[in-house]
Amino acid sequence: HRSKPRQVHGDIDLLFDEATMVNEPFLDLIASLVAGAGGVDESSAKPGLALKRGPIKKPGRALQKLVRLYGRDVAMLTDLVRCLVLAEDLHQVQALIATLEARSVVGMAFDHQWSNLPANGGGGRFGEGD
Repeated sequence: HRSKPRQVHGDIDLLFDEATMVNEPFLDLIASLVAGAGGVDESSAKPGLALKRGPIKKPGRALQKLVRLYGRDVAMLTDLVRCLVLAEDLHQVQALIATLEARSVVGMAFDHQWSNLPANGGGGRFGEGD
């Protein structure tokens, strides 16, 4: 059982200041990973792996989450900077994971159960045909 990650401090004003500072560089990093995996620009109408940039979580919503879910423990608030990566099929997910592994300086461990995907990108249910 893994516990939820926590912030190193519990100062909500500082968390929002940090989120504002890292938002664009973080989203640019994710965009470069998506591009490195053959993704399309988020403004493109073409289908494919794509980044959808999200706004920093609104303070009112963050406070609601703190009260309802985290017992007012500010250090539990870990999703102020947000984005979404959309993939058309599992091959695109596999390409993104490979790009992430290649650029990682920490090292990563993934279960590579998708290494033998069918040519159609695994459009069926997960595990179908096993």
